[in-house]
Amino acid sequence: METTTKKPRIKRMLFIILAVLVVLGGWAYFELREKGATFIDNPTSQNITVQIDDKTYLVPAGQFVAAEVSLGTHKLSCRETGIENAILTVDPCKQGVINPTRSKYVIYNIIYTEKDLSAEFKPYQVAGREIYSLLGEPELTDALFVPDRTMGNGGNIDVKEPSVKSYSRLNQDYSFLTKIFRLKEFFAFYDQHKK
Repeated sequence: METTTKKPRIKRMLFIILAVLVVLGGWAYFELREKGATFIDNPTSQNITVQIDDKTYLVPAGQFVAAEVSLGTHKLSCRETGIENAILTVDPCKQGVINPTRSKYVIYNIIYTEKDLSAEFKPYQVAGREIYSLLGEPELTDALFVPDRTMGNGGNIDVKEPSVKSYSRLNQDYSFLTKIFRLKEFFAFYDQHKK
């Protein structure tokens, strides 16, 4: 009799273990999958054709397109901007902005808080304008590759208004998100959200 009652228990236990493994596998896949994308941006008023290694991308004026690139060094050419076989280094992550027009971008730490921290913000100069920031100087760059420091978690140019859920929390006073902006869009965002 003992053997007949042990068999259903063993089957039930194996089923529970298998169900837990499936749930954990699904969670791990969702959490660990690669997020975000690499975009070739064209904020200019003319269409451009960009070649990265052996792949060609048509980027319409004022838009960006997703690009398939791996970490490491690549060759980039863009006839419209005069770039030929430039070294494109995609590092430290794949997510970010490829900038064949050498336009200006701002990397800025957006702060979310319910407390009044205005006394802790310091003034910095960004392209001739005074900009206040809590977490250091905003970075102005025209690099060929601008990495998305959130690694696909809401900080790239494809996200206009990031969700507060994507912000990182350093302490109980505020959360922040490091975001890439085109220069003109940064000023519009800053003017709309400054307090």
